[in-house]
Amino acid sequence: MRRKSFQIALAALSCALATIFLTIGIYFSFFLITGYLFAGIALMLPLAKKFRLGGFLAYVATSLFALLIGGGFAGFYKLFPFVAFFGLHPLVNSFQEKWKIKKWIALIVKAVWFDAAVWAAWILFREYISVPFEWVDKWIWLIILVAGSAFFIFYDWVIFRCQRIVNYYVAKIDKSSSAPPQEAPFKPQSDDVFEELRQDTAAVGQEKEQGEKREKEQEDGPDTGEEKKEEPKDGDREGKDQEQ
Repeated sequence: MRRKSFQIALAALSCALATIFLTIGIYFSFFLITGYLFAGIALMLPLAKKFRLGGFLAYVATSLFALLIGGGFAGFYKLFPFVAFFGLHPLVNSFQEKWKIKKWIALIVKAVWFDAAVWAAWILFREYISVPFEWVDKWIWLIILVAGSAFFIFYDWVIFRCQRIVNYYVAKIDKSSSAPPQEAPFKPQSDDVFEELRQDTAAVGQEKEQGEKREKEQEDGPDTGEEKKEEPKDGDREGKDQEQ
């Protein structure tokens, strides 16, 4: 139950953060690409716990909230790249790892997907996009194919690294929150007291034993390891003298 609650909390937090980043990007055009990036990173939070359904729901909710806050369909052209690609990209990467799809195959498919999303944005919202040179309109397909694919390869690498960082910190937070609060236990202190008492008792016993041993040695005399020779009695000494 606690695990499910944590996953739902991550999905809700990711939706809130992604909406904030997208809204900033929509209202401040020079932050638009940055908004896509950070909104995508925010949607990685539930994916860090393999909660892919929560990640998808957070993506849908973020798109709807950003659409409402960002001025409705009048500003949809700014939101379209996120809806078509950037918001789903972390989720697709998660499924790529789950299904263990080969990297080069996944990279080709995702690069085509990215180029198609950019091309669709260009076709649908050309009137809102200003270009500095006229030849861009003529060669836009080649620019997207070459420059877009090159950019995506780098972007995909960055997103995978960001997902690993998010996984690390989410796991760290989950571990610290699930650990019970550690209080200073009384039992080890009691054990230490009894240990000292046992040591004191043993020391007193050793001193007493050594004292008794010293008293015994004083009564018996020093033990030299040689047996004392008995002195001959007077009668025996006289008998020996007569024999001589």
